[in-house]
Amino acid sequence: MRNKIRKIYIGVAWPYVNSVFHIGNLAGAYLPPDIFSRFHKLKGDRVLMVSGSDFHGTPITVEAEKEGKKPIEVARRFDRLDKYYLERIDIDYTLYTSTHTKNHFRVVQDLFLKLLKRGYIKILKTEQLYSEKSKRFLQDRYIEGECPYCHFKKARGDQCEACGRILEATELINPVSKIDGSRLVKRETENYFLDLPRLQEGIKKWLLKKKDMRGWVKKEALGWIREGLRPRAITRDLSWGIPLPIRRIPKNLRIKNIRKKVFYVWFEAVIGYLSGAIEYSRKKGRVNYWKEFFYNQGETYYFVGQDNLAFHTITWPAELLAFDKKINLPENVFVNKFVLLEGRKMSKSRKWFIETPYLVENYPIDSIRFYLAFNMPEEKELNFKWEEFIEDNNRLLVAKIGNLIHRVLTLCRARLGRKFKIKKSEVGSEIRSRIEAAFSKTSEGLEKGRFRASLFKILELADFANSFIDRKKIWQLARDNPQKAEEVLSDLIYLISSLRILLFPFLPSGSERLSEALGEGKIESREGINKWRPEEAVEIKLASHISPLFKKIDQKRISIEVGKLGLGQKPE
Repeated sequence: MRNKIRKIYIGVAWPYVNSVFHIGNLAGAYLPPDIFSRFHKLKGDRVLMVSGSDFHGTPITVEAEKEGKKPIEVARRFDRLDKYYLERIDIDYTLYTSTHTKNHFRVVQDLFLKLLKRGYIKILKTEQLYSEKSKRFLQDRYIEGECPYCHFKKARGDQCEACGRILEATELINPVSKIDGSRLVKRETENYFLDLPRLQEGIKKWLLKKKDMRGWVKKEALGWIREGLRPRAITRDLSWGIPLPIRRIPKNLRIKNIRKKVFYVWFEAVIGYLSGAIEYSRKKGRVNYWKEFFYNQGETYYFVGQDNLAFHTITWPAELLAFDKKINLPENVFVNKFVLLEGRKMSKSRKWFIETPYLVENYPIDSIRFYLAFNMPEEKELNFKWEEFIEDNNRLLVAKIGNLIHRVLTLCRARLGRKFKIKKSEVGSEIRSRIEAAFSKTSEGLEKGRFRASLFKILELADFANSFIDRKKIWQLARDNPQKAEEVLSDLIYLISSLRILLFPFLPSGSERLSEALGEGKIESREGINKWRPEEAVEIKLASHISPLFKKIDQKRISIEVGKLGLGQKPE
């Protein structure tokens, strides 16, 4: 069945490669777009999902100094690890690249020159924090101080983790160097600034039109607009980063000490959404392919965690507006809140943390994806609790969905044999209407980024199927009225076949195993072909041995995992 092809661009937050991404990143920014992408592909839409490793910025230089290595060595190591674990968790990008490519350098420099030519870049002299002990200007993550807004004592030089506000390091009260704890002084320097005040009205108009943007996200972004945006520095006194295209900058527009400057990471990293799309287009052999998504009828969506809210609702739209008024601004920016661990903020130094490699190596991927999707922090923080993780797996994924599938397949194997065909028109009206409602409601939720609600609708279908089996007294029916029992089982196996499609965006590996058990072949998507719907007919070739689809997790793991947290640390 052919349908109109929508052109869906998905930009995913770029992992900082100063460490391996953690469960908060996964729940906040990496899993949601994968669900969204798989759903749209099943609908037959054209999807371009782009992200990559963020190689620049002070987090990498801080880690490099700590290890006594070069920033590029640290970045490349964690880039390899991030790609490996993203693949292990079944996150499927169209392109996963990095901000340290010739293509990205070129696109960033070209965009900067275009903004400079159009008057959206200002040259300003400002005071920055200087370390007399280190004899250099310190940036962002090297600086710590008191937030002037919420008075959190350990705010970073670029953002307060407590209130989420973006900061200039000079705003901090009593700033100190995180390297040696020394007090910092202000010294004058010259940098390029993005003229946000000039772009403010355009950003406001865009935000006000966004009816489907999460309320708390829109409210926060509009709050900054009401306060009035200020010019934001886009260069820094650093050696690690993308250099400025000095030769192409008119002499009268060159800042002082320009050879010692690089582009500030917040400015250039978001341009990766554009450079990544251009990179993929070149690889595809269609250099203008990216324009199908960024112009005309294309739709662009972005997925980020709470700490990236301002960069994607203020600065990236501003850069796009300044670049080209005809380019597509975000259709939506899906922002998720933070993830806590057993009621506390995660901290590596305090060993109150779950290492991604440990989680992936010790627990089923389906279990991880299910728990995070079912508890996705769309409107409130997710408090990851080991007890809830294991309980949700055992009670919902295994007992409600897995057991339903196993009991139906086992009964069908015994009563219907291994091979049979079921037409949708022959399925009972009650089952058929429930399946169609599940597709409709789940689709509605996924379109709007309501992943928790969508998964809940699938669980409701499983609940119905379990109660349907009990209501029909299938075992008694099989004894007393074999023909009627076969009709009921045919209806149920059709429902199970539909479940493999409904579950695929959330649990691709589990869905593929179910497809294999049903003998229906690999779940594949094709542009223009809508597979996000009940099939007109299904041909079943049941596996000779029916195995449980999902695994139960031993509840003894709860005390083991909780007992590891903060081990060896003094109580706070």
